[in-house]
Amino acid sequence: MDISDRKQAETSLAKEREFLNAIIHNITDGIVVCDATGKLTLFNKATREFHGLSVESLAPEEWAENFDLYQPDGKTPLSTTEIPLFRAFQGEIVENVEMIIAPKHGSKRILLASGQAIVDAAGNKLGAVAVMRDISERKQSELALQQKSHDLEQALTNLQNAQLQIIQSEKMSALGNLVAGVAHEMNNPLGFISASLKQTKPTIADLVEHLKLYQESLPNKSEEILEHAQEIDLDYTLEDLPKVIDSMTLACDRLKNISTSLRTFSRADRDYKVPFNIHQGIDSTILILKHRLKANEQRPAIEVLTEYSNLPQIECFPGQLNQVFMNLLANAIDALEDSNHGRSFEEIQLNPNLIRIKTFLENNCVKVIIADNGKGMSEEVKQNIFDHLFTTKGVGKGTGLGLAIARQIVEEAHRGKLTCNSILGKGTEFIIDIPV
Repeated sequence: MDISDRKQAETSLAKEREFLNAIIHNITDGIVVCDATGKLTLFNKATREFHGLSVESLAPEEWAENFDLYQPDGKTPLSTTEIPLFRAFQGEIVENVEMIIAPKHGSKRILLASGQAIVDAAGNKLGAVAVMRDISERKQSELALQQKSHDLEQALTNLQNAQLQIIQSEKMSALGNLVAGVAHEMNNPLGFISASLKQTKPTIADLVEHLKLYQESLPNKSEEILEHAQEIDLDYTLEDLPKVIDSMTLACDRLKNISTSLRTFSRADRDYKVPFNIHQGIDSTILILKHRLKANEQRPAIEVLTEYSNLPQIECFPGQLNQVFMNLLANAIDALEDSNHGRSFEEIQLNPNLIRIKTFLENNCVKVIIADNGKGMSEEVKQNIFDHLFTTKGVGKGTGLGLAIARQIVEEAHRGKLTCNSILGKGTEFIIDIPV
């Protein structure tokens, strides 16, 4: 090859290099190349912009002083051995590694890097190349999409909570109206009977006293009078009649207490919290459910044991808390009845159905524990029991709203906590924490 051909070849090669450099430096992805010794030999315009560099070449020791690299969390530094170019230089094929670059001069960017070693035809390593793409805008779009998704989920949750509140309000309103109506209807005849007994008791006492005077004044009674006295067992009647009146008076007092409990349960909530004795709420709820606790042909009575501590009144929405007690106690009864399937009356008697209710004060919170000795629940069921519309009951027996409503009332309306402990085969307990 003569001199002119060589110059022409060099000129052509120079143009190709210039064209190749133009391509490399106009690509929007960053490109970094190192030689077989690991020394940086090329980084294009995009790379310099990513790293906040304004010069075309820097010594390797100066290069790293101009920026910091971090893991995708933006806080954990990226070590030298984790840098994609270094990993590629070691022979690893690096694909789509996300990292954050924070230049000393320039804006922070999120990069997606790939890299691999450069080898010749004989397989000898000539160096390594890494390609970086700025995905900051894409990440922002993804975050915006995630935020919108989160907002939609929150809107759905709010809608479900609103639905629960409506259902709870309607349910409590209907039940409260029914119970209040029953209590009101009881009061009128009960008041009449109670007042009549108060008048009747001294009147009967006077009649008995008067009859005794007759007996004392007529020592020689006729056969007819003696026979009639024996027929009606006069002595026993005179002794027992005041006791009957006393028993009727006690029954009236009991009915008055029941009426008071019904009114306690059905009391309507205001738009602000009021002081409330939760023991009254629990007792009134037990009274409402008493028909479900009584013995029947299939099982003995379900025993309810209460262990009440001396608690202060708490500021709350009484009607809502009564709904919580109703849901938890009704669920406990359901669980016990479910555990009785396949057991005889005698078997249940040996291990009787039991609900324990315990209250105490701890860490400035009123704690209420409602526990049953039913069959308990699995860990999977326990993880889902407070979910909206989740139920383990058969069709027509459960709505999947009771415990979701209970948790919402305790945790949102009262800033408390409702938790569940359960051991399969041993029973379940619900723990209510209400700040004093």
